[in-house]
Amino acid sequence: MQKTRTACPLDCFAHCGLLATVENGRVTRIEGDPEHPVNRGLICGKGRTRHLQRMYHPERITTPLLRSGRSGAWQAVSWDTAYEIIADRVTAIIARYGPTALLHLDNEGSAGILKTLSRRFFNALGGCSRPTGSLCWGSGCQAQTYDFGRRQIHGWEDLLNSRLIVLWGRDPASTNIHLMPLLKKARERGARVVVINPVRVASCANADRHVAPRPGSDGALALAVAHELIGNGWVDQRFIDRHVKGYEEFRRLVETFPPERAAAVTGVPVEEIRALAREYGNARPACILFGFGLQRYANGGQTIRAIDALAAITGNIGVPGGGANYGGEHWTGLIAPITGAELAREERFLPWPTLADAMLEARDPPVRGIFVTRCNPVTQAPQTVRVKEAFARSEFTVVTDFFLTDTAQMADMVLPCTSFLEAEDVVFGSWNHYLTYAPPVVPPRGECRSDFEIFAGLARHMGLDGFPDLDGREWLARALAPLAAYGITLETLRKGPVRNPAAPEVPWQDGVFFTPSGKFELYSERAAADGLDPLPVYVEPVESPLRDAVSAQEYPFHLITAHHAGYLHSQFWNMTEEGRTLQRVYLHPEAAAACGIRDGQPVRVATRHGALVCRAAVTDRVRRDTVLIYQGSWAAYGGGVNVLTPQYLPDMGLGTPFYDCMCRLIPLTQKAAGQVPNPS
Repeated sequence: MQKTRTACPLDCFAHCGLLATVENGRVTRIEGDPEHPVNRGLICGKGRTRHLQRMYHPERITTPLLRSGRSGAWQAVSWDTAYEIIADRVTAIIARYGPTALLHLDNEGSAGILKTLSRRFFNALGGCSRPTGSLCWGSGCQAQTYDFGRRQIHGWEDLLNSRLIVLWGRDPASTNIHLMPLLKKARERGARVVVINPVRVASCANADRHVAPRPGSDGALALAVAHELIGNGWVDQRFIDRHVKGYEEFRRLVETFPPERAAAVTGVPVEEIRALAREYGNARPACILFGFGLQRYANGGQTIRAIDALAAITGNIGVPGGGANYGGEHWTGLIAPITGAELAREERFLPWPTLADAMLEARDPPVRGIFVTRCNPVTQAPQTVRVKEAFARSEFTVVTDFFLTDTAQMADMVLPCTSFLEAEDVVFGSWNHYLTYAPPVVPPRGECRSDFEIFAGLARHMGLDGFPDLDGREWLARALAPLAAYGITLETLRKGPVRNPAAPEVPWQDGVFFTPSGKFELYSERAAADGLDPLPVYVEPVESPLRDAVSAQEYPFHLITAHHAGYLHSQFWNMTEEGRTLQRVYLHPEAAAACGIRDGQPVRVATRHGALVCRAAVTDRVRRDTVLIYQGSWAAYGGGVNVLTPQYLPDMGLGTPFYDCMCRLIPLTQKAAGQVPNPS
């Protein structure tokens, strides 16, 4: 028996340090590494059990698969055959249409420096089309760029310095469990915790206050809180005078947003708004931890800017225990890109939030070939039916994955990739300050290859000059070269995780920001130059009962498609009984009564964009005007919530407004439910 230190590559806040136990060449147990400074031995069920279930699952793909003829049956082929077919088809598409006729869809479903080399392959081909923006957090990223100049976060332990912690759209009890011991300890030291979320999430059990605004109205709530902060003198005038640009313009803006106006918009009572402002304005230092759901609306960027403003005007920036913590970019300049961007002669960018329409509307050239790595866009991009239509027009599609996902089912060829336990890499993320080495723990199953090996082998087969024939460690050495100035090398990392040497525990302590003015910018001329209001104004979401009362009668409920604690986006759903049955739609008892829906009854959920049959789960955890369906389940098993979601461009950052969606609920009988198949 042998235990090996490694790191989880899942796209979450921690990238936990893990210990993998190997017996007779097989991983038999995964546990948390008690010596890792991020998770200190604590891991979620996904890390503890799901990785092993997936690694040894009987349906895992372990050889290249080629779809044969009109029958559509899959047949196993050798890697040499796979490479020969790919090379022929890619060469033919480029010769006829040019390199941008190839679309490479790559995301962060599995983190790792070496995995980015798939992008180098396409750059070495001369370029390609790529998505731009984000399915996750793009609007908030742009908002903080306007406000701060760049994104930085406090170290997690700094929560212990806070007197007030605001979880604004964040549910660490479900999606960031490593913060829970710190939150509990902070409360023991006298800090209060406020949850702002339209759903009574799991973190509410360890909070002192829960505020439930109408979905998409958080910006209005923030402006009303600012109105109270300024009107009552609960601001830090010294910090404002020294470090804030645009305060007077902002003050005039929030004068128009008293709590009475915000109450009508948000559904939060006036006294509750005032109490929230009183608490935030008088508890110093106060920390805001953002989730990502609150910026998944067309107004999402301005929402983050309005909340950032609260931290700025109260002087809760640059102080221990403070901050407006969204995500970091601390590794910029410390890890060299190895994607070969300089090799691309042609590039074209298609926006993630409207990917399906962009693919269908692409001309000169049209999209004729698709490669998919580290993502499952048929399930995870909005308007699944349109995404499928776009994929169906491709002449040749290749997917790398573990299973025949919804996206892989649209492919001509599927290439089997390794688990993180079967390949070497270095892992880091945007939500903590650590870099961790992940060695190969066991040999790959069957003929699986790492993402790096797949594209390095294809590059060798095609003789691409821009993709040098280096092994993984040589590529890692190139990527880590800038860290050598700090004494950090691959050999250093093999001894244990390393903290980012350039990331402060408390950012902005010097009061110098990366904005044009060098100050925190409530009034952003960069935003104005980009065609936006320079102030964090509030605009209703696209689908809102306050914007369109007539449509609201047909679609009276806000639809939230949040993350499930047991899964990571679409990963692992196929391995559980829950993932292979009708999705649950959570609705308030009063809403259920009004619609004539019983708990457990089949329900047709319809939006302007599509419909899905679910099973009702009646609960008072959601607002009367809101329903919740967890995202990630597969269309192949009757799920796929993005059948319902819209393709809208947001106010900034090309984030994806998944939650900007209204729906209606129609009760069904068991017989009727079976006669209304879900899109697949």
